[in-house]
Amino acid sequence: MPDPNTSHFSINKQLKETYKPLILRIYKKEDLQIYHQLFEQQEVQFVHDEIWSQLQELVKSKNPSIRLTEELLQKLIDEELGTLSLAHYGVWVYYPWSKRLVHLLDKEAFIEVRTNRNQYKITRAERDTLGTKKIGIIGLSVGQSIALTLAMERGCGELRLADFDTLELSNLNRIRSGVSNLGLSKVVIAAREISEIDPFLNVVCFKEGLTEVNLDDFFLKDGKLDLLVDECDGLDMKIIARDKAKALQIPVLMDTSDRGMLDVERFDLEPNRELLHGTVKGINPQNIKELSNEDKIPLILQMLGAENISLRGKASMVEVQQTINTWPQLASSVTLGGAVTADVSRRILLNQFHASGRYYIDLEELIANPKDASTELSTERTNPHEPLSKEDLLSLVKQVNISKSKDFILPDIGIIKELISAASAAPSTGNDQPWKWLFQDGFLYLFHEENRSYSFGDFQKTASFISLGAAYENLYLQALNHKLETKINFFPLPGNEKLVAAIHFENLTLLSNALLKELSAYIFKRCTNRNPSVKQLLPTEKLDHLKNITQTIPNVKLQYFTQEDEIKKLGKMIGICDRIRLLNKEGHYDFVYREMRWTTNHAERSKDGIDIKTLGLSNSQLAALSMIKDAGVVQTLKSLKGGKAFDTLALKTVESASALCLISVPKYQLESFFIGGQAMERFWLAATQLGLAVHPLISPLYLFTRINHGEGEGLDQENIKELQLLRKEFEALTGLNQHHAEVFLAKISMAKEPEIKSHRLPLEKVLFIS
Repeated sequence: MPDPNTSHFSINKQLKETYKPLILRIYKKEDLQIYHQLFEQQEVQFVHDEIWSQLQELVKSKNPSIRLTEELLQKLIDEELGTLSLAHYGVWVYYPWSKRLVHLLDKEAFIEVRTNRNQYKITRAERDTLGTKKIGIIGLSVGQSIALTLAMERGCGELRLADFDTLELSNLNRIRSGVSNLGLSKVVIAAREISEIDPFLNVVCFKEGLTEVNLDDFFLKDGKLDLLVDECDGLDMKIIARDKAKALQIPVLMDTSDRGMLDVERFDLEPNRELLHGTVKGINPQNIKELSNEDKIPLILQMLGAENISLRGKASMVEVQQTINTWPQLASSVTLGGAVTADVSRRILLNQFHASGRYYIDLEELIANPKDASTELSTERTNPHEPLSKEDLLSLVKQVNISKSKDFILPDIGIIKELISAASAAPSTGNDQPWKWLFQDGFLYLFHEENRSYSFGDFQKTASFISLGAAYENLYLQALNHKLETKINFFPLPGNEKLVAAIHFENLTLLSNALLKELSAYIFKRCTNRNPSVKQLLPTEKLDHLKNITQTIPNVKLQYFTQEDEIKKLGKMIGICDRIRLLNKEGHYDFVYREMRWTTNHAERSKDGIDIKTLGLSNSQLAALSMIKDAGVVQTLKSLKGGKAFDTLALKTVESASALCLISVPKYQLESFFIGGQAMERFWLAATQLGLAVHPLISPLYLFTRINHGEGEGLDQENIKELQLLRKEFEALTGLNQHHAEVFLAKISMAKEPEIKSHRLPLEKVLFIS
């Protein structure tokens, strides 16, 4: 066996880049000499001589109405040959890359026979007009299919092909080529195949791709382009090339190989038309050259219109540079793109089509199963809880029988409003603010507004009672400023969980911990901070301070994790739980329709929910979020067992954590969660006092509750098994067991204070005074 390291296996560089065949007319002396030299130097390995059958086709095409007998056919062929022998007639085409020598009709006869079966979808006159046209194609993935289809139809006389890339194995899912071409320039591969279809079609290759240096040559050398086809991946060059095409009034086509979308920009007819229909306003091509595929996604969505991308296309974009390297393309879509673009190119060049726009040939819509209404995803959910009216609150309070203590104090209404403003500044899941208050006869009553908290995350009301406890804690701390002590009667109506607490006030006699009074100064500064942070170790005394403040609430435990392996383990758990929640039908509904405010205007109007700008996400991460707004995308991800991008998102979040902190209580009951909420708020205010950023990462806690206390209610079996394994890992790491109730899990770090903070409902919507 020959040594693969010897030159025997290497390909001559000049031959590797050769794409033009040698055309010989051996009735000419100099061409005959070259013809013989090829054989003498053993450069010809295969000879293909089917000139006789080609002559037969030529004669028949010239005489379609005559029934040709053998004698008449021979006579007409002899007339075609004239004084030339059969061997000297026509041309001999030598393809150096394959060492093949092929005997063909000469150019005019070749074109006549090769295009004969286009008649009359393309007339001879139209064919000849197209033969004068020059088309430039940038990008030779989809572009290769377009180039080959144009060549087969002879939709132009010259093709200019630009692509800097070489063929890789992963390209063979959509590029028509063979494994022997791996490593070769894509433009060379396409040009060779075109020359083997039609050696007389002029092909000019730009193997370095389209650059600002060769831009003028590509558009203008040896005649201006008549049409540009853009299929390049370089977003900067998409803009630069269009800008040039617009200046030269050259129409531009682009096929996206998703839903059969063809983009048409008629700069020849509309010289003032905005690039890409106005979708790239404000984008500087120089700033996007070095972006990763992940970071290009927001710009691609902006250019293409996210709402028009196919479900699987959207699902794939969520996974780019997570579980896949780049966005996918299929051979069927690329082939369709070749057909559609070649067809529209022809009609533009023949002045038969004049419009700009975006056009869809979506095969999944055109050839689809009958629609089943039962499988359609609803964007609405019935909330079984009506909002509590003032009359509802009064009706419940009438049933309460609590005696006033001898130290009972009746605070001023102004103080009550101040206290409830502080209480309303408390955090809540999805910023749902699940509280209502009634002040009557000196008692302040706290109610659970289930209409606001009803959600997938609020399993067995645990999340709500953490929020209600945090609200009470703020009220308690704010009251200290007025030298008032709050006294709470939890669940004053046995068996009724809507009325959470009855609170009255007494004079403060002794403050058990002087540090608590200082926390009230941070009630309105406290916020969720998801801003990017740089990993920074915190002094142990700071972490211990947070622990001590939190554990001033009896029976509450705070743990912090600072070791890299611990943080990674928790980050992995958080990511998996985020994915399970987002791919769950109810969890997804809550995230999209209940929690998120996708525009700042919406957040300002509703005064609740989470403004998307507060998430602190990169443009690519925001783009991924915009994809999963569509319930169909989530269903597609789930069916494909995808969504692993969410797993890694949490790992990226926690990698800059100074610590992860976990608050737990020893007993699973609503009162414990309420107390846990108080401790959470105490912790958060103390962290704010220390200048630390707090970012809640609570999805594992709410899902583990379903596993430990709800037999996996609302989850499928696959998710249940996954969560059961995670729970074991969680207990091994934290030392907790299924009887404990986890209240809060958060990242603490050093980060810039957010410019935008969550809104709160107006006081008149949460406080009623009787």
